[in-house]
Amino acid sequence: MNQNMLLLLVLLLITTAATAHNYPHHHPYHRAPASLLARIQSSNPESLDIVKPTSCTKHPTSLRVTPAQFGGDPTGVKDSFHAISTALDHCLNQSKLSPNGNFPGDTSFGNGRAVRDMGGCSIDLDGGEYLISETIKVPEYNANMQLGHGSLVADYNFKGDFLIVIGIEGSCKVPQGSCNIDLNFPALFLDGSHVTSGMQINNVMGVTIGPGGYFLNFTNYGVQINAGHEVMMDRVWMGETNFDFDHEKYQAKPNATAIQINGNDHYILNTIVFSSKIGLEVNGAADYVSGVHVWFPLNHGVHFPDTMAFHVTSGGNRFSGCYIDGGRAVFEEKALQENIWERGFECCQRGEPANGSTGSGIVLIGDVVGPGLQIINNEIQSGTIYHLPSSSLAASLQEDTSSCDAHTFNLSVANADCQGFTQAPSSSAASSLDACQTACCTATGCTAYQWCQDGKCDGATGAGAQCWIGRMSECSDMPERKGWQGFGRSGSSSVSVVGTNIGANSMKAGVKGTKATMTLRNVSSSVWMFNFCNVLLFPTIEIVRVHVVAESGFPNAVARPPKGCIVQVETDVPVTGSITVDVDSSVPSKKFS
Repeated sequence: MNQNMLLLLVLLLITTAATAHNYPHHHPYHRAPASLLARIQSSNPESLDIVKPTSCTKHPTSLRVTPAQFGGDPTGVKDSFHAISTALDHCLNQSKLSPNGNFPGDTSFGNGRAVRDMGGCSIDLDGGEYLISETIKVPEYNANMQLGHGSLVADYNFKGDFLIVIGIEGSCKVPQGSCNIDLNFPALFLDGSHVTSGMQINNVMGVTIGPGGYFLNFTNYGVQINAGHEVMMDRVWMGETNFDFDHEKYQAKPNATAIQINGNDHYILNTIVFSSKIGLEVNGAADYVSGVHVWFPLNHGVHFPDTMAFHVTSGGNRFSGCYIDGGRAVFEEKALQENIWERGFECCQRGEPANGSTGSGIVLIGDVVGPGLQIINNEIQSGTIYHLPSSSLAASLQEDTSSCDAHTFNLSVANADCQGFTQAPSSSAASSLDACQTACCTATGCTAYQWCQDGKCDGATGAGAQCWIGRMSECSDMPERKGWQGFGRSGSSSVSVVGTNIGANSMKAGVKGTKATMTLRNVSSSVWMFNFCNVLLFPTIEIVRVHVVAESGFPNAVARPPKGCIVQVETDVPVTGSITVDVDSSVPSKKFS
């Protein structure tokens, strides 16, 4: 071997050793195949804009770091914002050691940007509690890291709207609108200290919150998801306050939304919300919600007119096995199409609902229902299913409940009884609250009814059992009238119900749905009246089917066009026997069977 060849071999060995020395012993470079090594040699990690360290602390080479390694205080006494930011910078810089410098699959962006691969880097809070004074921000175009297994608590002088923000709201302009990928937050406790919100997630693909998590004391949002796809939240507990805080006692109105989804294809699973003005708000499509339980301290959620366990504004979503615990699930306008709520459970309302609001249960707000709305196979124990016309939205969810509106529900609230009914008490309808409701349903132009039980009223109307039906014309500040029960409803029956199925539900308060069956038995009758007002959710009937069982003869029976929720059946001869009528409020649709 000549001298030149020997020198070349030595230089090659030195170069190889130096290259290997630059990577940790556990790095996949040491096990990479030749084809991958060729990609490494042809890549240019320097073009990835590696983050400059925020401190001069010597960085460890491990893919697992803790804020304590960078000067953070795991006891929660001193501010650890800079330590956690430095730990995040360390993970961002792991992309320089990645086999190809960036995350696979980003070549489709077509904008010259690359998603940095952080190599699975983990910021392990290691069971510590870290006080932070500013928002922890994960910049756009980063992937493959996690932060969790401990607590982040907002300082009382916190600067920023969220404890953690991923990406930039409205910024990501790539296919699927996802500029951050595979970011995970396991076993994370977030405490907003009533000065900031929890987490904002913008334009991501494949972010996981949980399994395990506890988000507490947030101001506006526990978690807000904007655009992107496939955020998955699992086994997280959330509260604007602690679960035993008495909002009524301290006259503190709830303010926050625990979970808000402003996008498509996200998953909320097995999650508990125990205190918030709104538990889960869905403003997107193709989102899946399963096993979510929303309740309120002392189960007094309906004490406030604008609390909602679930609030849905868009169609195309799926809710399975969710639990409305003493609150309201509100489906509004566009949400009355192509949504399914199945195998849910409702119970346990405590206290009376606020003036101008419904009680616990499912509330449908809008004049066009369907196609594709399904509320099926649910157990509803203390509440019911309500329908309000679109004009009642502001009234039913208003914070100022001092006014009396013709579309509000509960009229029996102290000092807010509506007066001016145009019809006197109807003795024929005074046998029960249901009979009073029926009288209003069948009376043209009736927009309200009230029922006063015998011997339990002490107002200006006397002490006997009375049913008032008529129009609401004004409100007066009368003294409290004890014992009143009743509801107001829209005088219009112009609601359109198409391709909708609300049925197979169990309701202790009385079943209401889109379909109903009723059987009457009479002797020598040729006119049969069927009143479905108490069992149909909507005061309209589109389909009628008649079945006759007669003791003798072969009578013909015909149903006359329904009037509201009343059906009249006539036979050509007097019939002794029974007639069964099946009705459906929903018009058949090609889009829904």
